[in-house]
Amino acid sequence: MTAERQRPAARPSRILRARRGAIAIAMSLALAGCGGIPMSGSVAAGPALGEIEPDYEVQPQEPQPGATPQQILAGFMQAVGAPQNGYRVAREFLTPDLAARWHPETGVSVRSGDATVSEASDTTDTTPRLDYAFSGAASVDGAGRYRETGPTTHSIPFAFAKTDDGWRISEAPEGIVLSQIAFVRAFTALPLYFFDTSGRYLVPDVRWFASSGSTAQAAAAALVAGPDEWLAPAVVTQFPSGTTLGSGGAKVTAGRASVDLSAQAAAASPDALARMRQQLAATLAPLGVNEVSVTASGVPLGRGGDVNEPARDPQPSGAVLVGTGTDFGFGAAAGVMPIDGISSVIVAEEATAVTLAHDQVSAAYLAGDGTVKLVVKGDAVGRVIDSRPGLLAPTLDPAGFVWSATGSAIEAFTPDGKAVGLDVEDVPADGRIASIAMSRDGTRLAVLLSSGAGSRLFVFAVARQNSVPTQLRSPLELPVPGGAPGGVAWVDDQTLVTATGGTDASSGSRVVRLIPIGSPSDDLGLIGGDGVVVGGLGGRIGIRALAGGKVLAANSTSTLGWSDTGIAATFLGVQQ
Repeated sequence: MTAERQRPAARPSRILRARRGAIAIAMSLALAGCGGIPMSGSVAAGPALGEIEPDYEVQPQEPQPGATPQQILAGFMQAVGAPQNGYRVAREFLTPDLAARWHPETGVSVRSGDATVSEASDTTDTTPRLDYAFSGAASVDGAGRYRETGPTTHSIPFAFAKTDDGWRISEAPEGIVLSQIAFVRAFTALPLYFFDTSGRYLVPDVRWFASSGSTAQAAAAALVAGPDEWLAPAVVTQFPSGTTLGSGGAKVTAGRASVDLSAQAAAASPDALARMRQQLAATLAPLGVNEVSVTASGVPLGRGGDVNEPARDPQPSGAVLVGTGTDFGFGAAAGVMPIDGISSVIVAEEATAVTLAHDQVSAAYLAGDGTVKLVVKGDAVGRVIDSRPGLLAPTLDPAGFVWSATGSAIEAFTPDGKAVGLDVEDVPADGRIASIAMSRDGTRLAVLLSSGAGSRLFVFAVARQNSVPTQLRSPLELPVPGGAPGGVAWVDDQTLVTATGGTDASSGSRVVRLIPIGSPSDDLGLIGGDGVVVGGLGGRIGIRALAGGKVLAANSTSTLGWSDTGIAATFLGVQQ
């Protein structure tokens, strides 16, 4: 019998990128979209800018002679989707004073649906004021950190003044507002890469930067500034303390990046310098960079020491893992291929949940008697790791620690069953842990909770000392569909997948949601109410769900829903 196999193929991008093109959008289209907005009376629908625009880079026109304040606002909202040359066209819609001090880089509000524009209560003929209202879907801060916010209502004021060139915006908030379509076209997501504490893995911290000639500069500056606060306990950077981007900045020419750092970088050891270059090369690779040179205040630093190449996005070692009650191993429509030295113990001890180590030499599992056990290849029986009542499915990290949880507590254990005494903070008091999943690089633990508000998803950075996990605290919370939690799993090093009761819980279905850390989430469709999901080989194309005893595969990126693989199972195993 052979395992389910997948045809080798180029993996689809895990980062949403702007698709480039050159098209001029006639200003008359924008003006027509807002020409009916009244200056008084009830709120009227404003331009749904970005929703009807073609999927190309916007090249907006400058303000037209005789444009009204409403038309100026409409043109400005279209122009902020073109960040090239420091938002040059957008600044043309502002008074000279405001144009000089306006800072669009302070953040982005990503709206869903149409915006509405209404006359403000304090408007006058000489100082018109308009309120721009919209429902927020997400926000991006000045450091490029993307956060989905859920539906929230915003109303931002604009004031206008008459200049020699006509009406211009005289008061506006910092930052910009973009539709979801315009956002992914005007901004580029780049993972900033840091090392795990062992130095074996590069760990991503996804940020969004305006798609312009300065994208590489912005990404390099953010990388040197360090990781996001929530992730910092789990990762390290090789840039010496106090290092910033130097006056030479970061430039990319014909696949080569030249990065100038401040004088502090000259103090780096040869090995640290080599690792700094690895961080820069991995971060800038999506921009077409295949070589990096580094200087400190203009002085070349060389290539540095001879260091090992770190792993990025570790992948499972095989196809889908299944348990059938009588077999355990890699599943295919023709049957199950067992794992030598592992499967026989799993079956004999009636396991109901299994996590297989990447090297397939060990597995942690929830045995039929309710204990968490570990089997190492060659063991005749499993080793009892955790015997607390009410245990959930365990998970493994690459350092060999077994992670086990009850509804109220999480603990990590050595392979011989000794608890490390994990310090866990900031788990909601009203939450019950339903599922845990360790990232394959061992730096982050995903925890899906059941609470009074429905399902909640947290990602903890794993702090370690000499590879031993010590703390989980100050997690990042990610939005997840409501209803009862069904489970969480890692798809790749940037993405989680969840199954929750969602809005369709009453119909007996669960919503499966793809949740990138730092990028927009995406629904994958519904599965049966008893369904669970796991990640697999190849990222999104490797996601598998189990519902009604059938193993399902997520459809392609362009199709919502699931396909029957022809494999039957009683539970799905997790591969690290």
